[in-house]
Amino acid sequence: MSATIRPFGMLQDYLQGAKEAQVASGQTVRQALTSLGIPPEVVALVLVNDQPQDKEYLLQEGDLVKILAVIGGG
Repeated sequence: MSATIRPFGMLQDYLQGAKEAQVASGQTVRQALTSLGIPPEVVALVLVNDQPQDKEYLLQEGDLVKILAVIGGG
């Protein structure tokens, strides 16, 4: 049972440029990010099946999770 994490922008660097990664369902988005080495605090937006969710969302089989980074500027 798995879900797919698809990072955008600089978050792909955490996956060595990979377009997506498979993670076990049954864990939170926060736990999945941590398991992939992505610090949850750098993720500004989580979309699960194109619906906004928080990082405590419990992943289900077949979920597609798109994540976008915090953008800094000055």
